[in-house]
Amino acid sequence: MQEKDSLNWAMASVIYEARKAADLTQVELADFSGLSKPYVSGLERGNINASVYALMRVAEVLKVAPSELMARVEQEIKKGPTKPQKETGRPKG
Repeated sequence: MQEKDSLNWAMASVIYEARKAADLTQVELADFSGLSKPYVSGLERGNINASVYALMRVAEVLKVAPSELMARVEQEIKKGPTKPQKETGRPKG
């Protein structure tokens, strides 16, 4: 279970950072990728095991090669990812 959690948390961190770097909201990422807002939110919270299809769609929208996205996840795992922290306050954007 810990291994799966680490993978999900690493994926959450990478997707969140890439989305922020692309200056997109979760709603925009969801709309452009064809994924639902709850699904994208779950990915960024580390609550969802991402499908290959979803990763391909997210990578395309973020203008990152899927292999680069996975390389970032691998680097994040090596750092020892932790559970994403819930942001407080009103949503931005």
